Amino acid sequence: MKRQIKSIIKSSKVSITLIVIAAVLSQIFSLAQYFYTRNAVRKHTAEQTAYNLTQMQRIVNLKSNVETAVQNAMGDVQINLQDPDKFYGIVTRLVMRNPHIVGSAVAMKPNFYPQKDSLYAPFAYPESLNSKEQPRTKLLPYNYTLSDWYIKPFEADSAIWSQPYQDVGGSELLIHTYGQPIHNSQGQVVGVLTADVYFKELAEKDENAYDDVDKVNLVGFVFQLLGLLLIIWIVWRYSTKLRQANWLQNEQEVIGKDLQIAGDIQKAMLPNITTEENKRYHIDIRESLVSAPNVSADFYDYFYVGKKLVFCIGDVPGSNVKAALMMSVTRSAFRTAATMESKLTKELSPAAIVKTMNQAICTINHNQMFSTLLVGVLDLDTAQLTCCNAGNPAPVMLSPTIGAKLLEVEPNIPLGIDDNYDYSEQKITLEEHFTLFLYNDGVYETENSLHEPYGQKRMLTRLQKFGLAQESPEKILTKMQEVLAEHRGNAPQADDILMLALKFMDV
Repeated sequence: MKRQIKSIIKSSKVSITLIVIAAVLSQIFSLAQYFYTRNAVRKHTAEQTAYNLTQMQRIVNLKSNVETAVQNAMGDVQINLQDPDKFYGIVTRLVMRNPHIVGSAVAMKPNFYPQKDSLYAPFAYPESLNSKEQPRTKLLPYNYTLSDWYIKPFEADSAIWSQPYQDVGGSELLIHTYGQPIHNSQGQVVGVLTADVYFKELAEKDENAYDDVDKVNLVGFVFQLLGLLLIIWIVWRYSTKLRQANWLQNEQEVIGKDLQIAGDIQKAMLPNITTEENKRYHIDIRESLVSAPNVSADFYDYFYVGKKLVFCIGDVPGSNVKAALMMSVTRSAFRTAATMESKLTKELSPAAIVKTMNQAICTINHNQMFSTLLVGVLDLDTAQLTCCNAGNPAPVMLSPTIGAKLLEVEPNIPLGIDDNYDYSEQKITLEEHFTLFLYNDGVYETENSLHEPYGQKRMLTRLQKFGLAQESPEKILTKMQEVLAEHRGNAPQADDILMLALKFMDV
């Protein structure tokens, strides 16, 4: 390395001379680019002005057509106000007859129809943008009364176009919504008829309008490139090895620090409950976390509250320090929310714990990260499991009578996505001599050299044998590690593998 540096210093005089020549050539090329670009921009400005006027007229015409279609459909809505089931047909026809409309809803005010759900909004949307089939229908799955497209037309009693927004829970597109208030026979506003418009065709044509600018930029890039090539060649010739050595050294230092920080975070987040303490509660619980080569962001935690075991298992996507920090925040939020819940009520509610965690994480989630999570409360007297699953794989119950059974739990959405989401929970009475197996997706997504995943079916078949044989939690995790390692073979481990197994000890 030192010899290379000395060689570079000796040849620096020649290099400086060549760099000066290259700099002069670069300035000449830049001057040529200036005159070329000036003329091209003048031409493009005139063409772009005409193009923008055409586009504006297209948008005006499209909006006019959509407004007319909604006004025509409004008559059917008002005629059928006493027969809300016909709303499905009205919005379906509105979408089918208007290719620019990618969704339509009749969103009624809360509790307008006592015989229906409190929030009643039949919604129609095409299966895809180019689909010729009849649109699909459903009830909007979220609280639409909080959306601007509903609030503004309803409160203003006037037809209004919304600002563009992402239609989460509807068409899932970036759309504009035209909303027109629905009136009853007394003239009162009782709902909003909407039409969602996606300006895809206009956007594509708008991109084509910038072809001339792209050509100008390309020519300018070529001019600049010709002036810089000689400089780049000189710098590369005399300093490539030095740059590579510095880069490797810096990269190793950064990676080493990241791994050290993430490893410390991971260790600090693990529960510190001893085997002796578990024995006092007659619980045998074992854990296995095999981290991928990068930073691990899978986590678990558990503790006792009276005669109940409170636990969680989760996964933050990613393998860097940011994911590890998100993991630590989620684990801390679990401890805080579970402790608060235990002080407020004797009946610990996993759904309440997860909801509190989700609201806290959404408040500080500036990086738009999320975490899957499963929170459970096991009654040590009755063997009743209450759990709330936020996007994590469903637990498996093992017993000598059924072998292995995938518990039916509602998935819900992961934490950090929607701070208003209401999480649900399920109560399950576990069978006698049960073993509860908890895991993350790294188990069944473990791939071999042919990129074949281990799969959930193969996992359940293996657990079936463990359940019938009444294997201990320790043996279950040991054998699962062995079969996963055998399946993976020489393939690299792409994801963390986290497993927990617990059962009552024989007294």
